[in-house]
Amino acid sequence: MDSADPASTAAGQQQTPASVAFALGNTYRRLDDSEAVFDKLTGSHLKIHDWVLYIDVLPDSDPDLIDRVTFEMQDESFVKSSFTCHSPIRIRSNVGSAYLGKIVSGASNNNNSQEEQIGQDTEEKPKDVPSSMTSRPHSNHCRWRFSTRQQTYGAVDVQIAIRGRGGTKTTIPYRVVLNEGGNESYPAMVFVEKRPNHVLKPMKMMDVTFILEMKFGLDQSISTTSSLYESAKSVFSRSKIPIRVLSEDGNSEEFGFAKKKSAASTAWSFKLDCSSHNESEQVTREHDVLSISSPNLTGGHGLNECYKIIEGLPWHCNASSPVGSLHIRIDVSRILPTEQLVKLCQNFIKYEESVDSFMPSHRRDGHCCDCRSNKRHIKGMTNKERNDLLSKCKTVQELVSCMNPSKECYKLNLSFLIDCGYIEFRQHESSKDKTTVTNWIRFCAAFVKNSTRLRSPLSLKETTSIEEEFDLLFEYVVKDRALRNFYRGRRDSFEAQAQERERQIMDTAAKKPSDDEMSISDGSSSAESAHNDRVKRPRTT
Repeated sequence: MDSADPASTAAGQQQTPASVAFALGNTYRRLDDSEAVFDKLTGSHLKIHDWVLYIDVLPDSDPDLIDRVTFEMQDESFVKSSFTCHSPIRIRSNVGSAYLGKIVSGASNNNNSQEEQIGQDTEEKPKDVPSSMTSRPHSNHCRWRFSTRQQTYGAVDVQIAIRGRGGTKTTIPYRVVLNEGGNESYPAMVFVEKRPNHVLKPMKMMDVTFILEMKFGLDQSISTTSSLYESAKSVFSRSKIPIRVLSEDGNSEEFGFAKKKSAASTAWSFKLDCSSHNESEQVTREHDVLSISSPNLTGGHGLNECYKIIEGLPWHCNASSPVGSLHIRIDVSRILPTEQLVKLCQNFIKYEESVDSFMPSHRRDGHCCDCRSNKRHIKGMTNKERNDLLSKCKTVQELVSCMNPSKECYKLNLSFLIDCGYIEFRQHESSKDKTTVTNWIRFCAAFVKNSTRLRSPLSLKETTSIEEEFDLLFEYVVKDRALRNFYRGRRDSFEAQAQERERQIMDTAAKKPSDDEMSISDGSSSAESAHNDRVKRPRTT
């Protein structure tokens, strides 16, 4: 089952309602008969009406007060009648919405409605869009659009349900207007959330199969073998989930198999491992790492199992160790076409640096030998060259060679892809925090699912900032605002820590005595002073 974030206020606490101003309407384009397709139910009606039905949160209103918008089609011609939008996109409010259809699915220009969707920054601008309109608007100066796009052979009545993040719900009837230029309500409408202090919750976990591997440094005060068995016993006593301990001599001990031998296929494995990290370029003492691996897990039930395992981890599992890591393997064996995997890799190269921004410094390129940068090691000097290079991969083997050009371990590791059908995300540090671990699983699952089902990504401009890249990642790929808020908080925390370390270094340097002062001997040698300074100075990243 999926985890749920607690509300930000205690139950029963009085909250001041908050309002959101929004516009309701639809865009419209009449399709040529050559573009239109027949309906799936009867096969006799040509769907010539292309429209986007939307709720636009207006500038200066907070779109995060709305959790989701559901569009319920009151028409029997739909195979699926209900469409829910959880993640709005930024819309410029001063240009026509002809560009909307072009950005979303390649529809031709219609120059008839009143909004433009701001698409992803690209290396080359569409010729029909003025250069002044290609920059992304500030979040306070744009609309945020919840929408659904449909093609029909007639007008449709719709029930639109707006649900706030605190649970408040309102329903609005609407009939789609099939006129050139579309339609928009006037004046603006207002939605009131009665419990605005609640937080957005993560979306339902994607229905993907995954494997979680966690590595922890072990406390030096107890033996590694004792750490291994004590960890397994602690986790089993708390979770009651089958566990297999693989000892150094090749033997194994099992917990939770007495009554259900078939549980072997669903057991978590605990074993000792050894590791190294770049900053010291030394291998730590043998078997200093505890490696915990899950069986194949699926969806929300898999997240729940991860919760139980993490809750039982004992104190001597050191998540802050530089050799600790968190690896997620996602099953993509059902994503057979190479084109789908190419889109996934293109998005990873495109957004690698923004993902780095919410990772600790020791898990970024140049600081860790087990998660090398894919972007820096792929051929191509520009974003567009890298994107084009990936688009030319016609086989899985070509894609693997392009993304992982050597036998080193990369952030997006494809070494399991050909034989096992898995891709592996290795970027994250180790953690004993349940929310941190499960949010990373959610992120990886959403990244894979959405990357493979959406259109091929364009490359970012070289001038795109990390902030813009971060916004685009969550707006167009991950599509989960709760995860966006979580990782924005992580990023800001790491940035604050880096600034504090820099301030401490500058303070230390300012207090360091000059050579003239050191020549006035107080009984200490300059060599000894330098040694003490290195010991006291905080390590930079």
